[in-house]
Amino acid sequence: GSPSARAVKRIEDVRQLRQIQFAEDAGPMAHPVRPDSYQAIDNFYTSTVYEKGAEVVRMMATLVGRAGFARGMTLYFERFDGQAVTCDDFAQAISDANPDSALAPRLEAFKRWYAQSGTPRVQASGEYDADNRRYTLTLSQSCPATPGQSEKQPFVIPVALGLLDREGRALPMQFVGGPLASPTERLLVLEEASQSFTFINLDSAPVPSLLRGFSAPVILQAQASQDDLLTLLRHDSDAFNRWEAGQQLGLERLLAAVQADQNGEEPTLDAAFIDAMQALLRDESLDAAFRELLLTLPSESYVAERLVERGVAVDPQTIHRVRDAFRAQLAQALHADWAAVWDKHAQTGGYSPDAISSGRRALANLALANLVLDAARSGDTVWPGRAYQRCKDATNMTDRLGALSALVQAHAELAEPALARFHAQFQGEALVIDKWFTLQATAPESNGRVFARVKALAQHPDFSVKNPNRARSLLMALAQNPAAFHRADAAGYVFWAEKVIEIDAINRQLAARLARGLDRWRTLAEPQRGAAQEALQRVAAKADLSADVREIVSRALAA
Repeated sequence: GSPSARAVKRIEDVRQLRQIQFAEDAGPMAHPVRPDSYQAIDNFYTSTVYEKGAEVVRMMATLVGRAGFARGMTLYFERFDGQAVTCDDFAQAISDANPDSALAPRLEAFKRWYAQSGTPRVQASGEYDADNRRYTLTLSQSCPATPGQSEKQPFVIPVALGLLDREGRALPMQFVGGPLASPTERLLVLEEASQSFTFINLDSAPVPSLLRGFSAPVILQAQASQDDLLTLLRHDSDAFNRWEAGQQLGLERLLAAVQADQNGEEPTLDAAFIDAMQALLRDESLDAAFRELLLTLPSESYVAERLVERGVAVDPQTIHRVRDAFRAQLAQALHADWAAVWDKHAQTGGYSPDAISSGRRALANLALANLVLDAARSGDTVWPGRAYQRCKDATNMTDRLGALSALVQAHAELAEPALARFHAQFQGEALVIDKWFTLQATAPESNGRVFARVKALAQHPDFSVKNPNRARSLLMALAQNPAAFHRADAAGYVFWAEKVIEIDAINRQLAARLARGLDRWRTLAEPQRGAAQEALQRVAAKADLSADVREIVSRALAA
């Protein structure tokens, strides 16, 4: 359908990439898409191999174009059908089928994506020459040292680019040095440490829309002002970059509030941001699923990684407190709009799995979550009551879980009877009960209640560490809930160490996955940092530890 609808899947993929794979690239288990060696092969079924590997293939498609990629795939199957082949064979086929493409002359350099670990940083700065009506964009790249790779050669990075004026109109681009991909979009190829690109016949300084569609798995560091980001958020024709501008606006406020929290300042969202979110929520021209993504703040783990980039030790409790405060403010400030969205999208008729209906369910469930959250502040009982009723009456699992999630995340009184009713209704459906466990383990922490609940659920009759899905649904979910896991009293780490050791005796692969929960312990502030190290040392001291887990904890401690 619409551009905003088509962007939804891309945004979901990039969110997962940033939250999991970027963190892996920045930690002790960083490795190339094609690892040179390993102690335990089980440890390399990772997001780097799969998600980042998929991004590398996607960049090939970007460099040769959609039709060119289809030609390359045809040639690949003609050459290798039925054979065991390598990454090099695949890349060569895509290149050979497109000898005049941007990939072919850069193929050997492009394959550094397979050999070098780490997430490249792309710095972007622009300069406008009003006298000559020229805009020069300078792109530079760097990549931090990773285990076993202290120095990196430049990557081949496709950067999709558009230029907007201050009113948000797309500007025609006349480029010095090459043809254009289209009148208003250009695919730049950054292949050196630093390159400059000049655009001519521009009447005013443009607002650059960089890395459209997330054209490369990099961290973009651009000199974008608040006005630039607001222009992109409101007007960019690239829906991914509209979402990205909103994320950057939210991220900057979260980072500033985390810093201000150290001075005892209360986290407060400004009117400009709230107004921008309100306008997007009201914009019926945007796909409902896209609006749900736009109105969701950056995750706590993403905020943490950005703090690490700035050299700031991570206090998960502070990040959680600030983000929770912002969520509550958006819920309160947009209460009437959330209610209007709920009224419009809550009932979609008979269940249908199509994209439009799915998007409406997603937006309605976000609206309900905000209305129940605001009710927790005001003492209102109407919206929790409606959520509880929806838990009972919903005709599909998405809406039933959405209503249950709204109650659980707000720690509403009706969450307990709703959870009990849900469990009684679906206790014979193993995968549904997995979701029931995960929902409770990933709820926003509140005075230690979530961690206490996880410990109690570990004793639940339906829980067993011998069931990998069930163990993941509770224990790994806890490890991905920063405020509940990274406790100042170290109880989360003690519990983690106990479970890693217990599971390692029966399922080394699952234990190794759980052991990854403390990969990034060195980025934590005290007292969590020291307590996490002690927990890792406790696991490492186990004499009969499997090779899978030993590799994880040894690399974490040695990082």
